[in-house]
Amino acid sequence: MEQKPTLGNSHNVSPTALDADVRSLVTTSTRSPHGQSLCFGPFRLLVAQRLLLEGDRPVRLGSRALDILIALVERPGQSVTKHELMALVWPDTVVEEGNLKVHVAGLRRVLGDGRGGTRYLINVPGRGYRFVAPVGLVDEPQRPASYLATSNEQHNLPAQLTRLIGRHEIIDSLMERLSIQRLLTIVGPGGIGKTAVALVIAERLIGTYEHGVWLIDLAPITDPHLVPTALAAALKLEIRSENPVPSLIVALRDKQMLLLLDNCEHVIEAAAALATGILKGSRGVQILATSREVLRVEGERAYRLSGLESPPASGRLSAAEVFNFPATQLFVERAAAAANEFELNDGDAPSVAEICRDLDGIPLAIEFAAARVGAFGVQRIAALLQDRLRLLTGGHRTALPRHRTIKATLDWSYQLLDEEEKTLFRRLAIFVGGFTLEASGAAAGADDAAPEIADRIASLVMKSLVVAEMVGEHVRFRLLETTRAYALAMLQQSGEADTLSRRHAIYYRDLVEATSRVSARIGLSAPLAPELDNIRCALRWAFAPEGDGSIGVALAAASATIWFEMSLLAECRTWMEKAVDRLDAADRGTRLEMVLQTSLGFSVMFTEGVSDRAHAALSKARELAESVGDPEYQLRAISGLASFCHRREDFQGALALGRRAEAIVMGDPDPVNLSTAEWLLCVSLSFLGEHAEALVYSRRAQRRATPEVRRAHLVRSGMDHSFYVRCVEAHSLWTLGWLDQSAKAARELVADAQTGAHPLSVCMALSWCGCMIPLRLGDMETAERCIAWLKDCAEKQASSNFFANGLGFEGLLFAARGDLSAAERQLRASLDGCTDLQYTFFLSSLAQVLAMMRRLDEGLAAADKALQRAERANAFWWMPEAIRIKGEVLLSSDTPDTSAAEGYLRRSLDVARRHGALSWELRTSMMLGRLRHAQGRTREGRELLSTVYARFSEGFDTVDLRCARRHLDEWT
Repeated sequence: MEQKPTLGNSHNVSPTALDADVRSLVTTSTRSPHGQSLCFGPFRLLVAQRLLLEGDRPVRLGSRALDILIALVERPGQSVTKHELMALVWPDTVVEEGNLKVHVAGLRRVLGDGRGGTRYLINVPGRGYRFVAPVGLVDEPQRPASYLATSNEQHNLPAQLTRLIGRHEIIDSLMERLSIQRLLTIVGPGGIGKTAVALVIAERLIGTYEHGVWLIDLAPITDPHLVPTALAAALKLEIRSENPVPSLIVALRDKQMLLLLDNCEHVIEAAAALATGILKGSRGVQILATSREVLRVEGERAYRLSGLESPPASGRLSAAEVFNFPATQLFVERAAAAANEFELNDGDAPSVAEICRDLDGIPLAIEFAAARVGAFGVQRIAALLQDRLRLLTGGHRTALPRHRTIKATLDWSYQLLDEEEKTLFRRLAIFVGGFTLEASGAAAGADDAAPEIADRIASLVMKSLVVAEMVGEHVRFRLLETTRAYALAMLQQSGEADTLSRRHAIYYRDLVEATSRVSARIGLSAPLAPELDNIRCALRWAFAPEGDGSIGVALAAASATIWFEMSLLAECRTWMEKAVDRLDAADRGTRLEMVLQTSLGFSVMFTEGVSDRAHAALSKARELAESVGDPEYQLRAISGLASFCHRREDFQGALALGRRAEAIVMGDPDPVNLSTAEWLLCVSLSFLGEHAEALVYSRRAQRRATPEVRRAHLVRSGMDHSFYVRCVEAHSLWTLGWLDQSAKAARELVADAQTGAHPLSVCMALSWCGCMIPLRLGDMETAERCIAWLKDCAEKQASSNFFANGLGFEGLLFAARGDLSAAERQLRASLDGCTDLQYTFFLSSLAQVLAMMRRLDEGLAAADKALQRAERANAFWWMPEAIRIKGEVLLSSDTPDTSAAEGYLRRSLDVARRHGALSWELRTSMMLGRLRHAQGRTREGRELLSTVYARFSEGFDTVDLRCARRHLDEWT
């Protein structure tokens, strides 16, 4: 294959290879010899170490952004085209130009491009980008390896997207304190910047702790008992007891690491108890915590973070004077980001100073105010804010300190609304992840006319309480998360939350049901993917004790297609389980239960494998489909049961189901139904070794595989069946001896899988074609890329079975390269996790490896077990090879039983010939020919192999035919 088969979001490009690619494209460049760096502004770029320094501080950059920077800095003053940059950064992946723009924008933010008139990168219209700052070479001192390896150190810190303003002296002071304190807590109100300061400290300390720097974000934790679990998850420690603290303390006893416990305030007691246990049970672990309250534990040192320094109230300051203060620097930077034309001038300087003072220099409050510059202007914001703060003096100053400041910022915005806007604003908190105008009217403002709702939404957008976004061709709205949390609290206080939750769930039930009626064949993911979080929210409420199970059951049934289309199979299983459990007596035996049982069966099979639970659900679905007379759902259930049979290696049972499906669709013009029966027969016949007939059905099904038909299969069963039948085509062609055609079919399928195909279908295509066919043909580079892709894709889809297949193919790759120990390890790991019909295939392969390692008893046991499984299942797709491998293992002995081995080889030839399996016949003929040669019967062996070899008309560069040709030449 020409291209590397990787997903669009893959990050497995080798930095070394990428650097070589960069250098091969550069003609006239500034180079960074070993021991020197490229310097510009306050930055130094060490290309060989892939390290950017600002002063002496390492700057964290994503790998893509760093690749772009290297390419531009090594060619200062030259235009580098967008095409060149994309080819350098994404050499094996087709990406849109928008990806490049995103990374360039992030690079500009990190460099501070545009601040104070400093420019580094400019856009060359119609071409690309140019690095315009002067670049020089400077000698670099010898540095410890730990200093240069920051990107490889152990940590889970997020990359910082904006620079921290006005905190550098505090950070230096806190780092000094942390050098002598084991527990340091940064304390302050919400929005003061505790997390931002802590993350910078933690980032600077990367590389100084032997066992890493680890962030434990406690903000999402609602149950205090889960605080230790959050720590274990961050450290990737396995928890097996209900009380994990003792195990954690034991695991950390001898570690040297820094733990950042972020957002402790709402689980303060649990965080304090955990910190105490860690400090007492370990000597090398330090803790940096952030909280709105101190932890109050022994040995804690607290630092109360205050607001950014703001200009004084006395005197009239110029813009230059105001800009000297960090609070105003933050305001100006954020205002410029929100309103591109904004520049601080002498006329606005006093108002900006006033705003920063009145907001107590609190960064988040300043950012809220700066975001409104485009709508109100600086002076109007200052006036409104002053009015609001006078009101706060007599009212909300009595609130708890931990609720005072960020709430004050939102209170100010809220009090600017009229009563109708306030009502709508708090009701909008019911939506998760955004909403449409129609949804806001139906769920949040059912008593109001649509035009009035639209006007109020528009007003809230203007006041920056609601964000409007274009999603495709449609406008969606959302509340920022902090704003939504505030509005949700207001909704709870209003007493409307239960009513709104019901309205919300009913709206999304009706929406999904209506969409499914219109879009049943084309799928629901496109129109409903933006509503996924709202659908989840509605399901959670409906199945909660205070909810309405009947709404949840209906919504679960209607939404099943979405989860399949988006490969969210574990989540699908969860909702279907809840819905089936909540079915009342009146709904048992109905179409509703039929839909739920079908979806439950498929989702369980795809996530758990061939379990009894999956079979029971699919059998029940088939029974109900026959009862209500629904041929479409009969086919769905039959296809699920056939897949179940395939995985259980009951190929005759699967073929019988395929024949039943063929009878159901007899005379049916529907291409979806017809292709369903064809793929069932195609796959079953292939496993039974009827390769020529399977190829016929495969090509019939492919001719029907229009985008609409493929989408319909995805909707019905969560799998693109066109990929399945194309796998059969590639396998059948190889088996029948059409090796070049097989390679072409496999190459084209993998290429199609790269174009954003359905993830689970991609796993299947890689497992049965992308990995298997190149290995058989001897194309190890392609096989290696596809194996890595399969493992990555399977892991993301939580498919343990496909991941196990990836391990098995990796074992075959190791064996082909002579690393037998690694081959055995991966094959055994595969067999431990493999639950489908490739178990026999990998077991036979393990037998070969064990024989090559001279562990003949183990090899014979594995070969016997594999052969027995193949015989029991009539697995003639693999039977000739399983029999041949048994003969091969017998011949591996120092005193081989040649008579028994020859019997197995002759039997393998017979089975291969009966099924037209020319490629298997070739492999067996080579082995039997080698035996004849060793027996002094070379002419007989050559005639046997020559006869088989002569029947091939293509594929002479593949590994088996090259090996056969070599034998024929040697035996002449």
